[in-house]
Amino acid sequence: MRAYHATHETPKIFDDFLAYDLILEEKRSLIEQYLTPWDKQLNDPEGIESCFDPKFTSEFLIQGISNFVFRTRYAKDTLEKVGGQGVMQYVILGAGLNTFRFRQPEMMEHLEVFEVDHPATQEFKPHRLAELGW
Repeated sequence: MRAYHATHETPKIFDDFLAYDLILEEKRSLIEQYLTPWDKQLNDPEGIESCFDPKFTSEFLIQGISNFVFRTRYAKDTLEKVGGQGVMQYVILGAGLNTFRFRQPEMMEHLEVFEVDHPATQEFKPHRLAELGW
């Protein structure tokens, strides 16, 4: 969701310019294939009716993207505010393919970051980072 927002949405609430790099190419294609038509139709009042799917309403999609983007932006802004106040640890619950470490290298000098997520995600991410040489 953050990757799609960073690539396609204006204005950007949060710019995770590295997010797409972590996603495997075939998954990126699925994201683009699924979200792009919805995005176009959601911005067209007449087209919104044609994108209705009983499993995913436009409201669900908007809330999903907004939730990820706003939550990430809020965490980043809050961390920047308290960074100089002795905060030494940052725990990211539901980290997924979060790229904080790579977007904020200057903060990594003073901050220990813990990423918590589903075991499959926790297993995938280090392998993907190694593939990318990050």
